[in-house]
Amino acid sequence: MPRLKVPVVDDVEIASDALFPEASEIWLEIGFGGGEHLAGQAARHPDVGFIGCEPFIDGVAKLLTAIEEDGLSNIRLHDSDAREVIAALPYACLSRVFILFPDPWPKARHHKRRILQPEFLDALARILKSGARVRFATDVRSYADHALEVFLADPRYDWQVGRADDWRTPPSDHLTTRYESKRLGDIAPVWFDFSVKGGGQAAS
Repeated sequence: MPRLKVPVVDDVEIASDALFPEASEIWLEIGFGGGEHLAGQAARHPDVGFIGCEPFIDGVAKLLTAIEEDGLSNIRLHDSDAREVIAALPYACLSRVFILFPDPWPKARHHKRRILQPEFLDALARILKSGARVRFATDVRSYADHALEVFLADPRYDWQVGRADDWRTPPSDHLTTRYESKRLGDIAPVWFDFSVKGGGQAAS
């Protein structure tokens, strides 16, 4: 972990190019759980640098095992709140972000704890390249409704949808996670893909 840990220091910008000096792009996964999706994507895309954020030690340990067993050299980790990394990354450095099955905080009085909030999308937009893609997935109806409301209120995020199957069917490049396979939510999983317009822009 010390070798793979993303250096996050207050008021110091992360040198993303130094993290992945040979990468063609940098992708971020927020809340990678057991790491199945992150490890699988890293194996599929050895030319891409991956930053994974997960505060729970069991998930970090599982991913470290996969990294070692599969010989993955294109992953760096942050074992705390993803917002710390987002605040420290440089302007317009990410090409793709995954937010897959985040904690839904299902009780109404806890909805404000959901990571997906207007201020979070504003912070994320600063570090996204123009044309970057963001994928959000959930199996909780109230979070699906909440996510669309928040995303569609921000004109920088363009929902890539043409028909119902675009959100009801797993994307062709999706890798099923252990959590997803348990079907613990109150709806079948949905996937919302967004393209970023004018990346690197803060809210006006």
